Amino acid sequence: MQSPPHLPPKSCSVPLYRRLMMSGSLVILTAVALFAGVVGGIVSDVYILPEQVSGTNANIFSSRVPSHTLADTNDPIFFRDQLRRTITLVPKKEYERTGYIPLDHTYTGVVLTDTGWFVVPSFEGALLPKEWVAITAAGQSYPIHTFVSDPTYHFIYGALDGDGFRVASFATLSALVPGTFLWAMSDGEFGRTTLASPTSFSQKDIPAYVGQEMYTFKTQQPSAPGTVLWTEDGTFFGFANDIGVIVPWFVIESTYTNVFTSTSIEHHVLPVKGHVIRLTEKQSVQAEGAAYALYVDTVDTSFGNEDIVSGDVITHIADRAIEPWTLQGIVAKQGGDTVRVRVLRDGTRQDLSLPKVLL
Repeated sequence: MQSPPHLPPKSCSVPLYRRLMMSGSLVILTAVALFAGVVGGIVSDVYILPEQVSGTNANIFSSRVPSHTLADTNDPIFFRDQLRRTITLVPKKEYERTGYIPLDHTYTGVVLTDTGWFVVPSFEGALLPKEWVAITAAGQSYPIHTFVSDPTYHFIYGALDGDGFRVASFATLSALVPGTFLWAMSDGEFGRTTLASPTSFSQKDIPAYVGQEMYTFKTQQPSAPGTVLWTEDGTFFGFANDIGVIVPWFVIESTYTNVFTSTSIEHHVLPVKGHVIRLTEKQSVQAEGAAYALYVDTVDTSFGNEDIVSGDVITHIADRAIEPWTLQGIVAKQGGDTVRVRVLRDGTRQDLSLPKVLL
């Protein structure tokens, strides 16, 4: 029996039916794929930061907001965040007269607390709060209700009449390694620079107290007085003083809480004098891997520290191996009335405790 002319023969109807079923499956699979693609695109759009660009990662840390990751340190968001952690001191009469920040006779301070305490390098002129006004990066002005001077390191601490400020976080001692990349901020402008090798400040025949300034820090490119230096992850590194030498953050970090608790500003050292030496491979093994040490020249026994003697070699302070460029910072960051030190005496390890004394 022959099939009607408008239908395929029976021998062909089964493959055609299967082809139609397969086509339906393809339609369903295509619809599912399209739906998944739309949902995936939406999810991707939700989790991709709009400010992300190509480049190397740099984390920005703040004690007031969550860590923020930028893909490129040239991104203006990085610089904006640092500017928000600073204020500009302007003569009040000048600002009230023009409403603008002049280029001269202004000073950049770094905000330390959300209640408005800040620090700025010492400057010429009378320290009368009523004669100055602080301007934020957003253009808001705040009166200043107090100034406190630190003559040892030539800083001025001040307090703004306000609260809720963005604050700077401090660098770590690992940032003191020569060659560290830094951002130098001056008059609101940023420039890339690097930390130069430290220069010896003391002489062997004039030993310094442990914790005193033994080495000075500078940038490879000269920094103008008052320049604020930041690390690549956005932490505060220090200020450049009037001769271009960096006053590092740890001399501020170790004392700034004394200012707003109405306690006198005090800088402490250990009551021994000496100079930094390099250890040989054999001596380094005895010192548990330390590459440097401090040779003790003299001991001030008036503070009751008879355990340490001239000729001892201090290899560790508070379990941290010392380095020429970190020695002052390690001492500055120690809390309490005493500091644990590890020494070598005739090749034998000694664990001692030294009192902290005023500089």
